[in-house]
Amino acid sequence: MKIIGFAIGMLMTAPVLGAEPLSNGKQMLKLEDDWVRALVTHDRDVLDKIVAPGFTFIEPDGTVKNRAEYLADRSSNEAETESFQNDQLKVEVFGNSALASGLATIIERRDGKRYRFSLCWKELWRKESGRWQVLVSQATPVNPNWDAPFVIKQ
Repeated sequence: MKIIGFAIGMLMTAPVLGAEPLSNGKQMLKLEDDWVRALVTHDRDVLDKIVAPGFTFIEPDGTVKNRAEYLADRSSNEAETESFQNDQLKVEVFGNSALASGLATIIERRDGKRYRFSLCWKELWRKESGRWQVLVSQATPVNPNWDAPFVIKQ
């Protein structure tokens, strides 16, 4: 009877013991989720691990921020995020590099006002010493009524 119990126990734990590490694509999807959670909670420690030393972020208004500026801004309590939903998430892995993109719909409160907006984003990630970090990120506002108002007629 002990042998049967031992055998059943081994069979039940076999999938766990033989579990493979997450694929690069699944690692990236998990990191994207971790990043969103860190942005919502202003978790500087998690953001610090995800964002590479030479990180550059292009804000929706075109402003370029370096790593220190980005981390200071995103870990402050200046804005309270009510909701942050990523959709259309795509990840393409090329060896130790990856491109990620998606559509973020965000609801936040800033200066007592509530804002809802959508951003298309794209990121370049690099895997070094077994760890993925984001090198570059860009967020572009989605405006369904966009008509290129900045174009100067000739």
